[in-house]
Amino acid sequence: MTTTHPIGAMGNDRPLTTTSETWMSIDLKVFVLTKRKDPRSGESTMQLKNISRAEPEYSLFQPPPDYKVVDETGPFDITITMPGMQR
Repeated sequence: MTTTHPIGAMGNDRPLTTTSETWMSIDLKVFVLTKRKDPRSGESTMQLKNISRAEPEYSLFQPPPDYKVVDETGPFDITITMPGMQR
């Protein structure tokens, strides 16, 4: 798709032309490639790569071994440890 904004439409002193190219996978129902070119913001490309249609590994959906269920109606503490930060 190409859009040209005429002189003065957006405070511009010359015509502004933007382009957008989008490819969609009908089977996956997702965009696999989007390219945009705009003289105000430059060019951008987003591409979907390395798709696997296999079932994900079951362990990806398991809580970590140190996961705890807490009673939020009583007092409790939350400890967050981030790499590189000191207490």
